[in-house]
Amino acid sequence: MLVLPPFYDNISSATLLCLSIAVRNFDRSLINAPGPCVLFATPGMIVGGFSLEVFMQWAPSENNLVTLPGYCVAGTIGHKLMSGKPTKIDLDKDTQINVRCQIHQLSFSPHTDAKGIMDLVKFLSPKHAILVHGEKPKMATLKERIQSELGIQCYCPANNETVTIPSTHYVKADASGTFIRSCLNPNFKFSTCSSTDKSYLDSNESKAVSRLSVSDDRATEGILVVKKGKKAKVIHQDEFLHMLGEKKHEIQFAYCFPMHMARTEYLSSTSHMLCSFDKCTLISRLSMILSDELSEGNILDLGEELQVESFRVSVCSSDNCPHRLSSSLQNGSESVFFCCHWSVADEKLAWKIISIMKNSTL
Repeated sequence: MLVLPPFYDNISSATLLCLSIAVRNFDRSLINAPGPCVLFATPGMIVGGFSLEVFMQWAPSENNLVTLPGYCVAGTIGHKLMSGKPTKIDLDKDTQINVRCQIHQLSFSPHTDAKGIMDLVKFLSPKHAILVHGEKPKMATLKERIQSELGIQCYCPANNETVTIPSTHYVKADASGTFIRSCLNPNFKFSTCSSTDKSYLDSNESKAVSRLSVSDDRATEGILVVKKGKKAKVIHQDEFLHMLGEKKHEIQFAYCFPMHMARTEYLSSTSHMLCSFDKCTLISRLSMILSDELSEGNILDLGEELQVESFRVSVCSSDNCPHRLSSSLQNGSESVFFCCHWSVADEKLAWKIISIMKNSTL
């Protein structure tokens, strides 16, 4: 809802510019304060909230103007005001509002309101403009006008769409010793690739050779801290937590599921509970499967547990495992349950490993 002062017809562009600069949060004490003002209040249909509260106070005065933008649903006060010129509006059986104020409806279109928006964008001359909350075809038209006439990059993101805008502002900052040391830690990635090695073979022979490729995907994350009167500084996240006096919170995932076994005779235990030797045997076989199928990550065989990055998998011996889905509770004699745990950072890797395990046989 937009309320203009009574002399709005005679306002010059210079006066409007002065009015637009004097923008501040609206305090309820100003509702009945003397003097003109322009108020933007929601909801626009005047169905409740702050717009209804102010409308009840200002509607009885002929000096006020209420501007209703867009469409109002039938039955709302906004719809009643746009449908005619009511002198009275009943809120309920006990409350009635006298309406003597002027009513004006404002509808957005690229031929009317777009001029004001274009003038505002031209006056501010931003490097980027983002249009939100409007009809898609009209927003697209306005976007083309901003880009073609003003030469300003313009965006019309949909709901939940992310817009990335490059920044030309550079900040010179110091770095803490802890952050610098974290940058020095290598992050080796191991992967295998097959090639044909013919250096030691006859011209009629060839041999497939598996080569180990090592890369250092080193990446360090820090936090930029800017304090008043001090130079900006990049610190490690552990230092930031200590500065705030907070503890680190991590999100962990867990999943327990059965994996099919082709043979069980190599297991030393015939009972339902597997011994430590059998668990190590199963983990060793699983390590061989993942080594053939998984290209990324360093696979560590820790005996009764297998680890790839933060992903850890072990044989589950509990019939009442809380991470086991109800659809997987029927465990046949030729299946064994594995319990997996991983952090949110390795979620994609975890589900890839789980998919390999589900499609493989021990």
